Amino acid sequence: MDNIKNILLNKLQEGALFVKLNDDGSLNEGFFYICPKLKSLCYNPSKNFSQNSTNEYLLKDCEVRAGFKTDTWLKVLRLGKVREQQGDLVFSILHSRGRKSLDLLANDIETRDIWVQGLEMLIHDSIGKPYTKITDRWLEGLFNEADRDRNGLLCKDEVHQLLEKLNVRLTTDEFEQYFEQTDLRLAKLRGRLRVEDFITFYKILTYRPELMHIIHIYSGSCELCTCNGNPTISIICSVLSPLIEQSSAVTPAMILSKLSFPTHSGTIPISSMTNNYMTIEEVKEFMLNEQKQALSLAEIAELIKKFDPSTEGKECIEMGVDGLREMLLSDENQLMKPEHRNKVYQDMTQPLTHYWINTSHNTYLCASQMVGKCTGESYVQALQRGCRSVELDLHDGADGRPVVRHAYTFIKDAYLGEILTQIKQFAFYASPYPLFLNLENHCSNKQQYLVAKLLLDEFGSSIYTAEEANACTSWPSPEQLKERIIIRGRVTPKNDSSIDNSNEDECFDPDVSVICKDLAALIACHNATFKGFTVAKKYKHSQSSSLSENKALTLVDQRTLDLILNNQRLIIRVYPSAYRQDSSNVETVSLWNAGVQMVALNFQTGDVSMSLNHGRFTDNNQCGYILKPAILRESNTTFNPNSCFTAYLLAQRRPLKFELCVNAQHLPKRNQHDTSPVSPFVKVKIYGVRCDQNEQKTSAVLTNGLNPIWNHLMQFSICIPELCLIRFSVKDSDKSNTDLGQYSIPFLSMQSGYRHIRLLDRHNSPTTATLFVHAKVINMEATG
Repeated sequence: MDNIKNILLNKLQEGALFVKLNDDGSLNEGFFYICPKLKSLCYNPSKNFSQNSTNEYLLKDCEVRAGFKTDTWLKVLRLGKVREQQGDLVFSILHSRGRKSLDLLANDIETRDIWVQGLEMLIHDSIGKPYTKITDRWLEGLFNEADRDRNGLLCKDEVHQLLEKLNVRLTTDEFEQYFEQTDLRLAKLRGRLRVEDFITFYKILTYRPELMHIIHIYSGSCELCTCNGNPTISIICSVLSPLIEQSSAVTPAMILSKLSFPTHSGTIPISSMTNNYMTIEEVKEFMLNEQKQALSLAEIAELIKKFDPSTEGKECIEMGVDGLREMLLSDENQLMKPEHRNKVYQDMTQPLTHYWINTSHNTYLCASQMVGKCTGESYVQALQRGCRSVELDLHDGADGRPVVRHAYTFIKDAYLGEILTQIKQFAFYASPYPLFLNLENHCSNKQQYLVAKLLLDEFGSSIYTAEEANACTSWPSPEQLKERIIIRGRVTPKNDSSIDNSNEDECFDPDVSVICKDLAALIACHNATFKGFTVAKKYKHSQSSSLSENKALTLVDQRTLDLILNNQRLIIRVYPSAYRQDSSNVETVSLWNAGVQMVALNFQTGDVSMSLNHGRFTDNNQCGYILKPAILRESNTTFNPNSCFTAYLLAQRRPLKFELCVNAQHLPKRNQHDTSPVSPFVKVKIYGVRCDQNEQKTSAVLTNGLNPIWNHLMQFSICIPELCLIRFSVKDSDKSNTDLGQYSIPFLSMQSGYRHIRLLDRHNSPTTATLFVHAKVINMEATG
């Protein structure tokens, strides 16, 4: 296996010539290769390898696709610039969060396959390695950037500048003392660090007193150490000095295993320098008491063997601070339960109306509601993120073929056939459960026939037809409708005087009066105007209403129980108000609390609503369907999410107590051009029923984004945990509370104990920043 990997890497580093296709049909030849450090793809329009490349793309931000699977390929196919028979020669490299692509044509199949396989391997390696391995590679890259004279060493000025980039500020005295002590006399190059010395320096600088505190508690020496405070760098150095004097061969693990911190300034008791590890029995106790996992001694021994990096730890079956850090950074110790994140665990055999459905609004847009272009890639990005309901605004094309267009804007339209091809390729990429195509139809009868033909050509028997829907009295389950396409749209003619279109998202051009029979036969979910709950009770199960957010939120406030009961039988879709020209999003939580299945969001917008949507639908293996809790599905429910004193709460519920303590590591700068360190604080906000809504925040740690420590205990009371979402946001107190990272999670998907959270950026992509939290849930009924 390693031999094959080395062959692939060598080929990619040697580089190859490819023809690059552009979406206007033009083409040019370029030389592509992987940089020596295997981190970037380089593109040089010249055939001369020695010349500087004009473009470089970080592999961790890329995606590779074989075949005709981007907007560009579909366009050049239509233009006749390539032939379908060349499908084995083409591939694409997507970058800029999937908004742009390099669409390449190889000379032969072998070259194409080598590059696809090699790039997939490198991309996986760049994002899939253990967090600490990623950290080492990240530090090595920062070291190389700071080493301007390329001599493999960093002087004091370079180290000081790099610390600024690492988002931490030291006083001159602290820097000098730290620099001298971290040199460790290993390199014997006074005042300079090699890359391995710098990594050691970094790990000492980012020493985790909260982890050592855990070890001291479980090793029986907690009375000797109160290290749960906020140590200064001077205190760290005062501990390091005698250790370094003892030997010139002190390793980072040895140093870290000896350190502990008091909450006050002064010397550290020698007695607290002992027992800085946990025995196998102590690790077992920690896992049971804190992580709520009952493991055998044999299983604990495997954990130690897997995570503790030291030879001594493996031999003695003991876990030190490095092993504890590695273990708590592992996937199984993330805040979200592995069984919620990695598999479909919910009952998928109930009617579709019993699920929240991950839904996109104006899916074709990649920017705002007024400028940009319609693109099939936006559908691909949404489908890859687990979206199960996408929207298509259909209009007559000038050349007689239907197009997707955002009417009355400057947005360039796209051919419907190309978009449907891309939807088909990724329809069940992230989930096998049914995909809704929501049609906003503005086409003439003639082009509606072409719409029907395109849908049948692409999806064929996968379409759940009107005939199948009419044969049922309620919606089938997601399990029964696996890999089916459900088309949602209007089938009632506009000239039907009984229909009021004033509140509809789906409106028609004045000359459109009917839908052609070919298209109507494919529409299983009929869009019907909402005219009140009394009328809705007479609707067939397959009739569905679209509500503007204002109308929907009014119903949530004034007719909550009626809305919950309505949504047990009928599908409701809520869309953003027309004034949201900036593509901002609907407030989601109150709509979910009322059982609304489809809350349509602009997936291209990184805001709080999209963060909560990502958190909600990361659950259940990101399959796009989340079973609503029983309080929203029971036919006799009296539940009201707007009241703390409903009959349901008084009869059956007492609140849970939720405690949380939080710290952080590796917080990013506000932007790449900002040179000053951040002064972060963390805000934790509870989203749910009205009586559960709450928020608390820590104080700010000044000029330290590298390893800020708060140890701020937060306490919350939770009445309805099944409707509760927790959102963590890290902000900079110095610059108008700028967002530095965020993460949302359903309360019931959260693991208790000591957990790491890998923070996401505003577009819900992972960052290198983490929060370290201690979460504890107390059943107040049981304790009271």
